[in-house]
Amino acid sequence: MNRALFVPTAMEFHENLQELAVREGLKGRKVARTVESFTWNITILKGQADLLKRAKSEVQENLKQIQFAALTCNLCKGGAAGVAGDRTPPRRSLEAIPERQVAEGEGPKRVGK
Repeated sequence: MNRALFVPTAMEFHENLQELAVREGLKGRKVARTVESFTWNITILKGQADLLKRAKSEVQENLKQIQFAALTCNLCKGGAAGVAGDRTPPRRSLEAIPERQVAEGEGPKRVGK
């Protein structure tokens, strides 16, 4: 939920809460506790909205880094140098990436001894 829309709506409701509680039959201390409880809940919700906003921006940054890594490793269209036939179209879902068949003798090269 967009905080810009949420906060004014909550504040408007908060202004009318005491009147609404009295209209519903609450009296004295119960009205005060209702208003206090609502205020506390709104404070918690604002904090949660801030945490979600921060998490969303972190996820977006992580996705950018993954995209750049995929481009650098030639894992998607428009990546670094490579044979055009080896490129696969970018995937938009989280389905499994099929393994490629490796021809005999094309395995990893060993260096050393």
